[in-house]
Amino acid sequence: MRNRLQYQIATGRLTLPVAIILSVILWITTFSDKMEAASFITGGLVTYLLIEFNTSFALIRSRSSLPSALFAILYSSSLFLHEYGKGECWILLLFMGSLYCQLKSYELKKASPYIFHAFLWLGIGSLIEPGVILSAPLMFIMMFQLRSFCLKTFLAGIVGICTPYWLIIGYDLYCGNIPVFFTLFDNVLEWNIDIYRNMPIHHIVTAACVLLLAAISGVNSLITSQSDKVKNRIMIGVINTIGIYETILIILQPHMLKSLLPIVMTMCSILYGYTMVQKTNKFTNIFMIVSLVIVVLMAAYNLMINF
Repeated sequence: MRNRLQYQIATGRLTLPVAIILSVILWITTFSDKMEAASFITGGLVTYLLIEFNTSFALIRSRSSLPSALFAILYSSSLFLHEYGKGECWILLLFMGSLYCQLKSYELKKASPYIFHAFLWLGIGSLIEPGVILSAPLMFIMMFQLRSFCLKTFLAGIVGICTPYWLIIGYDLYCGNIPVFFTLFDNVLEWNIDIYRNMPIHHIVTAACVLLLAAISGVNSLITSQSDKVKNRIMIGVINTIGIYETILIILQPHMLKSLLPIVMTMCSILYGYTMVQKTNKFTNIFMIVSLVIVVLMAAYNLMINF
């Protein structure tokens, strides 16, 4: 069978366990700070949530843990994402909550509660990395795609994203402090060519590998989804939109790489799994082999840099 390897990896029961074991080995061998446990927990939760996403929204009609397996490997191989920093790892978890609420609002007449919570998670994430607020237009684009945009949901989104700041401003005023809100976004739109020059080479290599896989998976998923149900086609389009938008943000604001690259990884994993399960031909078989080689080389390079 020409595509036997693709079938076994895409639908096999051992795919996720093997990926988890390899990921844990990578975390253990590169562990250097106890705060990395937060990133490990976040990665584990998102790996599980990808399974729940497929169960809730039936993006992939066949049983497959490939999206979770690919995400686990990509995330654990990107060693600079293990660093806690200022808590960027939590942004991915908050974004997944936001995405879940957005997808639940699909063609829903009373979608306002879901939209409120989707924007609320984004607002909380922007407290960790202020630049995340630049994803607000993306949320409105997703609402149009999911046919949930109306005056009520628009206002619900505005209220949701502002809620964390209202609470912080109220607390600061109560304590007699200058509200942090007035200085939080001072550097959001700053741009300097030196940011690109000073980027570590292993960050660039890792991002390039992930974006390459995401681009090929995205194009193939759009082609494959044309023969799928309307709902799945729309949701695959939404996931592609997220990937494209966040990639543009990474290019324009490379200092946000640690915050946004995990989001692109997650979208890439969903689209990759969707393509590999829904479509089998010579190209997908070759792409799977090439993608495995890319991931192995990326992991080996990052390990070499780390040691």
